[in-house]
Amino acid sequence: MVSINNLNKKYAENIGNFDINLTILDGQTYGIIGPNGAGKSTMIRQILGFVKPDSGEININDINPVINAKALMEFTGYVSGEVALYGNMTGTKYLKLVHSLKKDADWEFVELLLKHFDINASQKIKKMSKGMKQKIALICATMNKPKFLVLDEPTSGLDPIMQEQFNDLIRKLQKDHGTTVLICSHIFEEVAKLCNKVGFIKDGRLIEEFEVKNNDINQINERFKKLYTKESVL
Repeated sequence: MVSINNLNKKYAENIGNFDINLTILDGQTYGIIGPNGAGKSTMIRQILGFVKPDSGEININDINPVINAKALMEFTGYVSGEVALYGNMTGTKYLKLVHSLKKDADWEFVELLLKHFDINASQKIKKMSKGMKQKIALICATMNKPKFLVLDEPTSGLDPIMQEQFNDLIRKLQKDHGTTVLICSHIFEEVAKLCNKVGFIKDGRLIEEFEVKNNDINQINERFKKLYTKESVL
């Protein structure tokens, strides 16, 4: 599904992406982990065609996102790290707007998702809590049962119960529709539960990858500490 070769995007020294090589198999859930400013969101924006690389190649299901982002978006769902919705619209009207723009979107599935996340979408978005807005964004990203789903901190603002509901949704999309998922998250438990493979990014570079075994959160935690922990100066 995803093939990245020698990807580079330099904003400043150690800021951007540098020599990224990455493969994500069809139907796989791949987790990206790294501290703030490591280059995770920059990589996502390049994968989706929002930012043009300085050099290197990206292919998503044999599509170059820089050349043909429109074709990519026909089978892709995306939740950004900073959710921005139309505040003066009700949740229902916003969902219907997105539904009208998405190819193969399923309104019956939208109604199931509203029940799944226990959300009343009749109020204006600007009056919704952060968690409710996040649920709306998740529904928008998944209403077309996408072949490729890109999630940047997708459970930000969700309580533990809704985080589990999110996990259930990802598992269903994979089981029933073969969805390939790329997820950036600071929640190690979430990554351990959902991901087949994890990549660690530091200073814009992919420094290590490993396969997650038996949903082992300790495995991820130990590697993160080894790769990123700095000596305290206090």
